[in-house]
Amino acid sequence: MKQWIKAAGLSLVVLSSSMYTQAAAAAEKVGYVATAQAMAQLAQRYNLQDKLRNEFQGRVTELRSLETNIKSKLEKLKRDGQLMSASDKSKLQNELQTLDGQFKQKARALQEDQSRRASEEQQKLAMKLRTAIQDVAKREGYDMVVDGQAILFANPKDDLSAKVMSAVK
Repeated sequence: MKQWIKAAGLSLVVLSSSMYTQAAAAAEKVGYVATAQAMAQLAQRYNLQDKLRNEFQGRVTELRSLETNIKSKLEKLKRDGQLMSASDKSKLQNELQTLDGQFKQKARALQEDQSRRASEEQQKLAMKLRTAIQDVAKREGYDMVVDGQAILFANPKDDLSAKVMSAVK
């Protein structure tokens, strides 16, 4: 019976030591990147807002001109509406409705195009960031890189944000 207890104890020691060895081997090197801040810095670096503003400047100017035209015609209608003939007043009201419809249509199209282009540019920046994260992780020997916002606590030495930002091309 004593031999059986010794054998069982010895097998428990061997089993537990092999479990600790496996647990240590399974430990991975994990780093993190503050992706939200990185995306904001990249947007600034590449002047994303200015680029998009310049791209749509002509259409914005056209909308402002159309808006000014509508306002001036509305003022004319308010100011001279009592003095106008019924046909002139009706003609001006129809013109205002047409201009308002054009304005709304062009404004909606502009907003959709701006949103689509901003999304495209954000996706380009995200791909650059993802590529840089993968390059830094491979170079530094990290098994996994997670978003910094998902972490409650981490060692600052595992913060790859600065290295990733310098690696973005």
